[in-house]
This record gives sequence, C-alpha cells and structure tokens, in this order.
Amino acid sequence: MLKKILFILLCMGISAFAADPHYYIRRANRNFQQVDDMTVDLKIRSRMPEATVPDRETTLHFVRPDSFYTEDNTPLMFPEEIFMMDLERLVKDATSLRLIDYQEAENHSVFIEVKKPVEGREVIFLAMIDTADWVLSQMKMIDKPEMVADINFTQEEVFPGIMLPSAIRVMIESKATEKKKVPNPRGGIPVTSSFGYIDLRFNNYRINTLQPAITVPDTADTLSGEQ
Repeated sequence: MLKKILFILLCMGISAFAADPHYYIRRANRNFQQVDDMTVDLKIRSRMPEATVPDRETTLHFVRPDSFYTEDNTPLMFPEEIFMMDLERLVKDATSLRLIDYQEAENHSVFIEVKKPVEGREVIFLAMIDTADWVLSQMKMIDKPEMVADINFTQEEVFPGIMLPSAIRVMIESKATEKKKVPNPRGGIPVTSSFGYIDLRFNNYRINTLQPAITVPDTADTLSGEQ
C-alpha cells in the first residue's frame, strides 16, 4: 500500500512539474546554453512592405552572454532572440505566462503564451516547443493592431547534441492605411503594402572556438536597431 501511495504522489508531482511553463522554458534552453561562442555564414533574403532590400551574405558572430554582431558590422533587422532562441529572454518581464491547449498541435509539441510590455504596448508571443528535440519550432508575435509575425524554424543537429537553425522564415503582416500591390522584382511570394517576409539561411557553424579573452566590436549593441 505504501509503495502504491508513493507511486501516485510521484506521478502527481511529475504532472504538476510538467504543467509549469517554466519547466519547458528551462528544458529547451539547455540547447542554447551549450553555445559559448559561435560563428556562422548567413544569407538573408527579404521583401518588406513598400521596400526593396537587396539580398545579403555576411558572417554572424555570437559571444556569450549577449555580444551579437556581423563581420561587416551592418545591423541585422531582426531581434537577437529570434536566432539564438534564448527563451529566458523571451519570458523576462512577462506579465503573463501560461501553457495553452491547441487542438491542432502536433505530437511532442507544447504551446506557451507569453504577454509582456514592449515599447509601452502589450505584445503576445505564442511559442511552440518541440519536446522531442527540445527546440523552438514556431513562434507567433502579435502586436495589435500594428503587426503580426509568424516565425518558422528549421533545426538541425549541427554538432552532437546541439540543435541550431539551418533556416528561419519570418512572415510579417503590418497595418496599412491603403491596400495596394507592391512591385516584387524577385517574383515568388505575392507582396502587398501590408505583407513582407525575411528568409534566413545558415551554413558552416563554428562553435566554442574562442579563448576566454576576446575583444568584441563596439558596434555590437547596434544590431537591434537602437542607438
């Protein structure tokens, strides 16, 4: 009888533990925490509302804890968290954090809703974590009424036990005062004045190769677009 009671209590404890969204955040973050420094070749193809941005190739560098910069010191037009998938940063300063039920969720997937203030507005992040490989596989960012962004990640095991993205696609729909067609010189995805996308392709990862002492360019803090 005592063994049966202990088993029931253990199952209840595991169930309660797994229902805590912080459990999934910490577990998925173990992948990120294995990377102390990183260099990767990056190709960017983008088409933003009412703007034609040339395709670009560069080399991306990361040094823990938060140095993130390109070889040519040109700012990247997306948040650092999108690439490194540091979910602890995502939930920092959150006013609400919860697991949500989603009828169409795939097997081995959980959804976490995060609400947090961004530039004076409440922004909702809906993150889908793949619990087979413990990586972020999709994210939706809802900044009503200005913008909605859908982010899809293609992850690969680039080193034993370390999953990093080989591709990220960011689909953006923004508020537009007037719907109109926008010339798309590259063809492919139709574009309107309220719709855009960014495609990122990553190749030739080099991780954990630097010595403890490293000099990081002063321009690293410009990547987020802030001065």
